[in-house]
Amino acid sequence: MGKAHATTLASRGARVVVNDVSREHAEQVAKEIEAAGGTAVVDVHDVASEASRIVQTALDTYGHLDIVVNNAGIIRVGLFGEQPMEEFWKVFDVSFKGTVELSQAAWPQLVKSGSGRLILVSSSGILANPGAAAYGAAKGAIWALGNTLAQEGDRVGIQVSTLMPTAWTPMTEGAYSDTNIIRTLRDGLGPEHIANFVTYLSHQDTTVHGDMFQVSGGRASRMVLTGLPRVQSAENTPEGWAAVADQLSADSNDLTQYRVTGQQFADEMIAANPSVAEAFKDMNPADLGA
Repeated sequence: MGKAHATTLASRGARVVVNDVSREHAEQVAKEIEAAGGTAVVDVHDVASEASRIVQTALDTYGHLDIVVNNAGIIRVGLFGEQPMEEFWKVFDVSFKGTVELSQAAWPQLVKSGSGRLILVSSSGILANPGAAAYGAAKGAIWALGNTLAQEGDRVGIQVSTLMPTAWTPMTEGAYSDTNIIRTLRDGLGPEHIANFVTYLSHQDTTVHGDMFQVSGGRASRMVLTGLPRVQSAENTPEGWAAVADQLSADSNDLTQYRVTGQQFADEMIAANPSVAEAFKDMNPADLGA
């Protein structure tokens, strides 16, 4: 997927830093970009521990930095109760720490750009996926990070978006055995579809941003956190909660969308005391704390 991002951005005029821990892979991608008439430089610094040097490569080579795509990530499969902790945290180091370190190292340059674009890559792994707790937790942390960075970025002129991509890549190649699923992934959900959406978000004239987008096969949808109707116990005791257990586990089509902390906090306060609704009426939810 990272290769597709690099080659597609380069094909539309971006001068690219191809970062990979494998020099061989990075050099191959850079050669393909240059052979197609694009511009690329190779960088093999570690995103988790040497992020500032990746940014410096861009500055030394091109003089400025406008776009960052945080695509680095690994997965280590193992049930939570059995997985070695060093393996669990290695997933976090590459996927989440790498995203944090590179984003912060690039942030001042993206502000200076005037049209800074920061794209984070989460995953459907944030949902239940037994055997991939580390991966899901890291990608969930990226989603939460992206929510806040989108708000902070709006204040300084950086557009931040988070992706939940699905594509046929070496990581998904061995994940399924059903031939129809494999064919659908391989023939209709190639990484170029994700790269085209990334390139669209990266353009200086694009205004769409600030959300988590599930992207695959030329389709995209916004992903949001929603809340079901609140359940209140008749009495504030453990027995009171036991009496409404069925309501706590019931589904509903009555959903409330939450995009910032303040929106959920306001609803929580109003549920506790309806008279405070007036106080929240003219407030910007993005400016509220919990």
